[in-house]
Amino acid sequence: VLWEASPRRVAYVTAHNSPTVATTEQVLNPVYAKRVLITVVSTVIVFSSSMTIVSASLPTIAEDLDSSEGFLAWAVTGLFLVMAVTTPILGRLGDSHGHRKVFLIGAVLLGLGTLACALAPTAEAFVAARMVVGLAISSTMPTGMALIMAAHPPERRGEAMGWFQMTMTGAPVLALVAGGPLIEAFGWRSVFAGLFPLAIIGTTASWRTLKKTGGTSDVPIDWMGAGTLALGTLGFLLFLEFGGRSGFTSTLPLVLAACAVVGITWFLRVERKVEYPMLRLDYFKRRNFTGPLICQPLSQFAYMGGFLIAPILLASMFGYSVGTIALILLFRPAFYSLFSPIGGRLSGKFGERMFLLSGSILMVLSMAAWVGGAHWTNLPHVILGPSLSGIAMGFASPSYSTAVANAVEVADLGIANGMSSTLMNIGMLTGIQSMFTVLGEGRSADDFARTFIVGACVAGIGSIGALMMTKPRATDS
Repeated sequence: VLWEASPRRVAYVTAHNSPTVATTEQVLNPVYAKRVLITVVSTVIVFSSSMTIVSASLPTIAEDLDSSEGFLAWAVTGLFLVMAVTTPILGRLGDSHGHRKVFLIGAVLLGLGTLACALAPTAEAFVAARMVVGLAISSTMPTGMALIMAAHPPERRGEAMGWFQMTMTGAPVLALVAGGPLIEAFGWRSVFAGLFPLAIIGTTASWRTLKKTGGTSDVPIDWMGAGTLALGTLGFLLFLEFGGRSGFTSTLPLVLAACAVVGITWFLRVERKVEYPMLRLDYFKRRNFTGPLICQPLSQFAYMGGFLIAPILLASMFGYSVGTIALILLFRPAFYSLFSPIGGRLSGKFGERMFLLSGSILMVLSMAAWVGGAHWTNLPHVILGPSLSGIAMGFASPSYSTAVANAVEVADLGIANGMSSTLMNIGMLTGIQSMFTVLGEGRSADDFARTFIVGACVAGIGSIGALMMTKPRATDS
C-alpha cells in the first residue's frame, strides 16, 4: 500500500493474500487517518473512563440508591453481557449499513446512557442505564475500529491500534485518580455529569469528521445467524455467572449450558447454509484469523482472573490496606498503556505473530511472579506480577486487533472486530469465574499459587494460537 503525505488513490490486496479476495481501491490520507483515530478515541473514552470508577464506587452507589452491592454488580456484569451478545451483530450492521452511521447511533446512545446514569432515581434504573451504555459500546467499538482500520494501510494499523489501546487503558487510571476526590466532594453522580459533556463533544466531532465506510452492498443481514449466535453467547456467559454463584451442576446453570450448546450448534448449521452468512466460516481456515482468536482470549483469561484474585492475595497474605493494594495494581494498566504504542509500532515492522507470542509468554511469567509472591510473601514478585501482565497485553493487544482485521476482506471489518471483542469478553468472564472457583474459600499460599498456576497454564495454551500464525504476504501496487 502506498502511504504518502498527500491523499492518493491506491489499490491493495488484503494482507492474507487470498485469491478469493478482490483488490480494493481506496483513498488513504494520513491527515484524515489521524483525525479518525483522535475522533474515535474522544468518543469511546467516555465509556473507558467510567468503568473503573463504577466498580470502585459500587458500595457508595448502593447506599445512596438504597440497594445492595450484589444487585448493583449487574451494572458491571450486565454491561459486559450486553456487549458480548450484541457486538458482533452491530459490527455486521456497520458492514452492511455503514460504519459511520452505526458509530454515530452508538455515540448518541452513549451520551444518553451516561446522562441516565447521572439521573438514575433507583438501582434498577442505574443498571438499565449501564446496559444502554453497553449497547452503545457494542455500536461504537467494532465500527470505530473498522473506521480506523479503513483509514490506515495494513502495515500502519498496528501502530494506530497501539495508540487506541493506550488511551483505552490509560483513561480508567486517570478517571480513578480524578474521580475519587470528585465523588468525595460532590457524590458519585458528579462523575457521570462530568462525562456527559465529553460524550456530546465526541458525538459532534464524529458527525463532522468521519467519512462513510462499509455499507457498500445490499447484502441482507443474517438475522437467524445473529439470533443463534446471541443465544449461544448469552447462554454460556449466564452459565458462568449463575454457576459461579450456585454451583455449576445445579439446574439453572445446566439449562443455560444446554442453551449455549444448542445456540452455537444451530449457528454453525445456519452459517453453512445461508447465502450471506453472519460470519464466513471459511475465515476460520485462515491461520492469521483463527490463531489470534485462540491466543489473546486465553491471555485475557489469565489477565482478568489474576487481576481480581490479586487484591485478595494482597489483603490476606500481606495485610495491605485498600489504598496500598490500589497503588500496586496500578502497575498493570500503567504498563499496558505505556507499551501499547510500542507493541503497535513494532508489530508493523516485525509482524503480529511475534508480539502475540511474546504477550502469551509474558503473561505466563506474570502468573509465575504471582506464584512466587504468594509462596515467599515477596513484594518484588508481587509488583512484577501486574507489571508483566500490563506489558504482555500492551505488546499483544494491538497485534490482536490488527491480525484479525488484516485476515478478512474490507467488507467484513465490522463483524471481524465484533467477534474479536466478544471472544475477549468471553475469555475475561471465563477467567474470572474459573480462577475464583479454583481459589474457593482457601486463603493459604498454596491456594493462591494453585490458582495462578491455572492462569499460567491457560495463557501457555494460548501461545499455540500465535505459533500457528503465518507471516502475511503483503501485495503493493
